Amino acid sequence: MQSGVCFLILAMLLTPAVDGVAKILSAEHTPMMIAFLRYLTAGTIALAIARSTGRRIEVARGDRLGQLLRTALIMGAMTALISALGMVPMAKAVGGFLIAPIVSGLLGILVWREPPTSTRLAGSAISFLGAAVLLRPEAGLELGCVFALIGGALLGTYLAATRGAKSQTDALSTLAVQSLLGAGLIAPFALSTGLPVLTPALFLGAIALGGVSAICHFLTVAAYQRADATILAPFLYFNLLTAMAVGFFWFGESIGAASLAGLFAIAAGGLVTLADPRRLSLPVALRIRALAA
Repeated sequence: MQSGVCFLILAMLLTPAVDGVAKILSAEHTPMMIAFLRYLTAGTIALAIARSTGRRIEVARGDRLGQLLRTALIMGAMTALISALGMVPMAKAVGGFLIAPIVSGLLGILVWREPPTSTRLAGSAISFLGAAVLLRPEAGLELGCVFALIGGALLGTYLAATRGAKSQTDALSTLAVQSLLGAGLIAPFALSTGLPVLTPALFLGAIALGGVSAICHFLTVAAYQRADATILAPFLYFNLLTAMAVGFFWFGESIGAASLAGLFAIAAGGLVTLADPRRLSLPVALRIRALAA
């Protein structure tokens, strides 16, 4: 279990580095182009690993349409996040994106008929308030925050769709198929203005995007193979702290107190959602008995 937590924390430490590279590239390239390069490189790396180790890349025949749908969702989510990174500080972009577990939980209740526990409902309400504080309509909507929340909603839908997948493939096949298929889906949009000039900065950026994304993917899979999802889920919000650190030290970014409160409310809502309502109700019951005595 401890190794699983360590693997996930390491993945969360590396993820903001990918976001930082994407933010740098967004100054000269469109979000579609950055996403295209990221997933094309990650897919190529996965194919190279498969070829060197003699493993086969498999696509379940009965789930091809589902694979296409899930790939479209994750590509939409990542493109929205990259768009947000070019408009607002990293902490705001990543923080808005972390609304995904809430969306996934709500869709689980509505679509997969999962029980609507008190903690899920309370956590969703807290995160919703956090998102409202982050957007602050009365102060004027920041388009970057809107993109971040849209990306989080798409990622949450992707997670909910993954629960209903008809079949599961190994991590390497999933990485290769979704990355290359996703790159193919957005290629017409990314290349609509022509091929980019392959500068050393763009080449190194693409390698960093794809390589670190692949590493994070395998670390996350390894983490979930070694520990339960309920134990690991709170550590996903570690990403917010590292994003704030990267934004501050790498880009000199800072955010206001209201935005910071909104970000932590989103994270707090996610943590409340993960809590077991039976464990929370036990102390309350003990207090009632004590008062009655």
